[in-house]
Formats: sequence, C-alpha cells, structure tokens
Amino acid sequence: MSDSPVGVERVFRRGVLVGVVAGLMVWARAPFAPRNFWGEDGARFFLHALEDGWIEPMGRSLAGYFHFLPRLLGPVGTLVPIEWAPAALFVCGAAAVAWFSATIYLADSLVGGRRAAFALALMPVLLPITGFESIANLANLHFLMLCATAVVLVGEQETQGRRINDTLLATVVGLTSPTTLGLIPLAAARVWLDRNEGRRLAPVVVGWIVGIGVQLLLIATLADESREMASDRSVQKIGFLFLERVVSYNLVPFWPRISGEDASTVTANLVLRALVGAACLAVIGLLLARAFVMARRREDERRAVFLIAVPATAVFFFTSASWLVGSEPRYAVFSAFCLVWALLTVTVDLSVRVLKIVLAVFLVLAVTTHWVPSDLRRTGPTWKDGIDLAVDKCRLDPDSVPVVPILPEGWSVPLSCNHLNVG
Repeated sequence: MSDSPVGVERVFRRGVLVGVVAGLMVWARAPFAPRNFWGEDGARFFLHALEDGWIEPMGRSLAGYFHFLPRLLGPVGTLVPIEWAPAALFVCGAAAVAWFSATIYLADSLVGGRRAAFALALMPVLLPITGFESIANLANLHFLMLCATAVVLVGEQETQGRRINDTLLATVVGLTSPTTLGLIPLAAARVWLDRNEGRRLAPVVVGWIVGIGVQLLLIATLADESREMASDRSVQKIGFLFLERVVSYNLVPFWPRISGEDASTVTANLVLRALVGAACLAVIGLLLARAFVMARRREDERRAVFLIAVPATAVFFFTSASWLVGSEPRYAVFSAFCLVWALLTVTVDLSVRVLKIVLAVFLVLAVTTHWVPSDLRRTGPTWKDGIDLAVDKCRLDPDSVPVVPILPEGWSVPLSCNHLNVG
C-alpha cells in the first residue's frame, strides 16, 4: 500500500467497493432471505426489541451466551412497517458482511496481490459450506465475523483508521460470541511476534481480549441458561467431518454433502470420501511446508509463524467446537476460510503459473457447483403471507395473539394485534 494520502485513499475506495460487492453477493446467493426471518432473527432479536425496546434485550443471553451485534441490529426491524422487517434485518446483515469483507481486503493478509486479496475478502460469502444455514442471517453472523477478525490479528494496522476499525471489529466479535476463543492460536502468534520485535501489545489484540473477557464475565454472572453440550464426542467422527465439511466440500467441485447422521456408521463410501479429503489435506500440507521453508530461508519470521498458525487455527476451531457443542455445518465455515486463506497465501511462492491456474480453477468450480444453499432456506412460508393471515385473525378477534410461522420449520413469532396496528 502506498503511504501517500492519494494512495491510501485509492486503496480505501477499493476496500469500499469490495464491501459493496460482498453485500451484493449475499443477496445473489440468498435472494430468498428477505422473504422471512430465520430462527433467532425473528423469534429473539426482532421480537424482543419489539416487545421490550432496544436496551433491555442487550442484557439477555441466548443459548448460554450474549449476541452483541445481532442484538444491536435486530431492533432495526422495528423501525420499518412490520411486513418489511425481515428485509430490514437482511440489509443489516449484508451491510455487516460488507464491513467484514472490506476489512479483509484492506488488511495485511499475507496473500500478496490485489486479486488474491479480493478473492480472500469474498470467501466468507462464497465458501460452499456457507450455503448451509449460515448464510444471510444475524444469528450466524459471528462465524463470518471470525474470518475478518482472524485476518486483522495477522495484519499490522499501519494507519490510524485501520487501527480503529480493526480494534473495533475484534472487540465486537468477542462481545458477540464465545467462539472467539477459537482465535487463540492466531492471537498468541501475534503477541509472540510483537514481543520478539520489541513492540507493545497491539490494540487489535487488546480489543480481542476485552471483547472475549466481557463475554465470559457476562456468561459467568448473567446468563440465565447454559449451552447444551455435545453428546457425541467420537474422535473418528469429528476427524471425518473435518475432512468432509472443511476440506472436501469446499475444495472439490460437485462434492455431494452428507448429514452428520450419515457419518455415524462406517461404510465403503465414507472410507473413500475420507481418503479423498485426506489426499487434499496432504497436498495442502506439502504446499504449506514448502512455503514455510522458503519463508525461513528469507528470514521472514512473521510469515513463517502465520503459515503454521492459520491452518492450526482451522483445526483447533473445528475440533474444539465439535467436541464441545457438536459438528454442525456452521462450525466448518471459519475453519474452511482459514484453509482457503492458507492456500491463497502459498500461491505467492508458487513459481509455476500452471499451479496457480489449477488452484484458481478448483476454487471457482467448488464455489459455482455448490452455489445453491440448503433447502432449509429456499422453501417454507413467507413473512408477508403470515402477516396477512394474522391481520385477518385480529379483525375477527382483536384480543388474540396470532402466531406467524418463520424458518426453519417449527419456529414462529407471536404478534399482538397492537403490533399489527389492528384493534
């Protein structure tokens, strides 16, 4: 990046453009999302703000922890006509993703080159595994936020604007979810490198520590229910699902997905799938090892450390999350991002242009062949139809509390006739 004001402004404009593209990609990948709420977005974040205002719900836990950013954005749905509420929250979520992607593009991500930085910035939206329930809702926004926070923990924040932005992001992600603890390998690497170079503790690390510290304190003192822990802690199953959901599904074009239940019994098909995933992981390991050796030869200690820390974070996050709360597809999103990030990082050291082209083709094909999201989001009732039925019911019985169905199946939002302006 150029240090001149003109150069900084030009790069900033590119970052804004990347953010806009990412926001549009959320809509392109999930054009159905504005039609209805998803889970907690409607039944918790929107409804609580509708009933109790903006401030009081901020102190409520959900699933045993506190959701700062979704709680902050959820009330926006109360500022528009009620039939537009899901669309309003969708726009908020897309704007948040735009922030994350712009931050990734502007950070020192080690990938080298504008095209690689652009690809990395869009990865939280484009990753095949993101097409499960993690796409286009506030409840799972922290999995995409982790991607941007991981990158800023690697970057050096040379300008004042980036220091403020990156520190704010790291603080907000800690306040939003305890999954931020999955960044421990990267945070530890950043602290160790800065100490070796005689630097003070970076503001972005301080923000991360403050955010997760407050989250843990709130969990210990104010949480009114505990998180349900995983009952199936099979090491073999966790390892297989890492190969399946983090490696193969994101890197192998046309790779068919399977459910966690399908992975419970060993079959010839599962063994073959595991071997393909292991082969892909071995190739990635060889590329990373080569890049690590080259970094050491150049005495680029920072690059060498993060070539280890990034893939280590991918493994640490998925295995610890799976062991504690279960191997849900959404827990593979951040780990998959780290894996693709590591791959884009090693392309800097690939002297053979053909290898770069092959890698790019595989990533593009993997994205395009898994573009359609899960059926969980594409089918089901629309919020507008539910509101129309609720209004009809209120006209017959003004004291009733109609229940509007949302997604996934079994979720709903109870609305009084006063909220519907009928009475």
